Amino acid sequence: MFTVVITGPPGVGKTSVLTALVDLLTDDDVAHAAIELETLIWTHPALSDHLWFAHVKSTCDLYRAAGHRLLLVAETLETDEDRIQLLDAVGADGYLLVRLEAQPDTLAQRLTEREPTTWSGLPGLVEHSQELALTMPQLSCVELVLSTEDQQAEAVAGRIRAALGTRS
Repeated sequence: MFTVVITGPPGVGKTSVLTALVDLLTDDDVAHAAIELETLIWTHPALSDHLWFAHVKSTCDLYRAAGHRLLLVAETLETDEDRIQLLDAVGADGYLLVRLEAQPDTLAQRLTEREPTTWSGLPGLVEHSQELALTMPQLSCVELVLSTEDQQAEAVAGRIRAALGTRS
């Protein structure tokens, strides 16, 4: 299954861009499946690596069995090891890794506007997102880097769709 991975720090717009890309592919009648991975594995306490892998693999196996050959995934990949683990769990035959970026201050503003002010995890998420904005450019195997600064999700998704070309 060919996999498009959309990554970036929290607040960069991964889910919005994924949704817009789904709309574009649907409008073009391109068969696909989409996963916002953080919602698939959202548990407390966090899943062990073994269970994380099992959840992702079983979901992707079901999509594959249903005949899907294109998978779209939104996930925050912090390291190259995260990328390797994800692609292994997905069983990707090939992939397009897209890294979305925005300025640290923009990420902080988006997260503060999006999340409830009473959420105890907000300060830590803002801090971690700003750190990732500085470290994620070191990720390897990224084929496409797109800024979400002053961009509509649909425009960013259009650039991913164009880069995907005939692989879809």
